[in-house]
Amino acid sequence: MRVRFRLIAILLAMLSPITAAALAEKGDARVGFSAERVLVIDGQNYTGKMWHMPGEQRHEQALPALRPVFILRAGSAVADAILPQLHTVVEFAVPKELSLLGDPNLLRQPVGEETVNDIATTKYAVDENSPSGRATGVLWLSQDGIPMRCDAKFVVKNGKASTIHWELRHVEIGRQDAALFEVPQGYAKLSPEAAAPLLGMRLARPPSH
Repeated sequence: MRVRFRLIAILLAMLSPITAAALAEKGDARVGFSAERVLVIDGQNYTGKMWHMPGEQRHEQALPALRPVFILRAGSAVADAILPQLHTVVEFAVPKELSLLGDPNLLRQPVGEETVNDIATTKYAVDENSPSGRATGVLWLSQDGIPMRCDAKFVVKNGKASTIHWELRHVEIGRQDAALFEVPQGYAKLSPEAAAPLLGMRLARPPSH
């Protein structure tokens, strides 16, 4: 089972830094919400469900053999990948490359106002460099800090490029159940190294505590 699991994890984790960037401009996203999340990586579509409360998010993704659940927390260098079918949780490091998306300067270029899937947004042009590469594209952000859409291209230093489309549909604003953002009790913790053969991937080791 070879799936692009690590890349999916990285792109799902984008929501936290993007929201962090919004904090510097508008304050923390003031609303909880649920939505259908559409993620397209180099033309491959990954559609799933997500829930958000300020400071934490839950993403569910159907893959060929597993239905992983990602729990992301603002300000944390690690996230949880929950594998319900295996009653297992894997802690993985959020890639340092994503610090680019947490830069408050990301939102310095507003280029207009647009409605995306019934939500009013400000449209921002993005052109940012980091030690690992360059990100260019457009981000549509609601006044509450919800990243409704993103069309971007990331080119790493060796010249390899990836295209990314992110979109939220059927957004329902409201308080979300706190249990959604917790790891179920009784789940075994599996190291990234032990989980890799199960997932067909390689996870970064979380930083030591």
